[in-house]
Amino acid sequence: MKQLLVLVPVVLFLVGCGGGEKDYWPVTVGNIWNYQQVTNVTAPDTTITFTDTMKVEVTKETTLDNNTAVFEVIQSSGTYADTSYWQKTDEYLFWYDNKADTEPDTTLVFPIEEGNSWNIHKDSSYTETMHVIGKESVTVPAGTYDDCWKGMDIRSHGTIAETAYVWLAPDIGWVKMTSTQADSNGTATTNIELLNATIK
Repeated sequence: MKQLLVLVPVVLFLVGCGGGEKDYWPVTVGNIWNYQQVTNVTAPDTTITFTDTMKVEVTKETTLDNNTAVFEVIQSSGTYADTSYWQKTDEYLFWYDNKADTEPDTTLVFPIEEGNSWNIHKDSSYTETMHVIGKESVTVPAGTYDDCWKGMDIRSHGTIAETAYVWLAPDIGWVKMTSTQADSNGTATTNIELLNATIK
């Protein structure tokens, strides 16, 4: 399972919309997104709230072990840090766990339109599917963004089921995500919102 941070699966997609291309997840060296994350975990006897900040940074261009050109991306929160690799083509945005990875997640399939869907990841133990719902405005600490694409990401992993909603703004990228994860032991709800961004 590809994860941005513990309990927070990565949900990213780029969108080109009619009447001129708009980049809904710009991938350029030096781009930085800072987020606030609030997670509520509810079990039969208690509820615990976690609040944290996290940073996503495109650090450099590099290649995988098979010489595929990719961008190195570091995602960090507190003492936790994870490196992954993104490949952006005319038709796809692929997500690689490491430089030896030969089976990336298909984060995006072009062109994206309302009603489109695709498998991000699918194997015998874990399935993740994206559905494009439509466009709407969204307000987060970084500001109010119009013309955002909203996507619904459905994931299943054994007895765990999760539904997430993601909002992406033109020329900024991912600005908000809400998710709910449930199993027999309880539920976890997460809300992630953009604090600020540096886009090159």
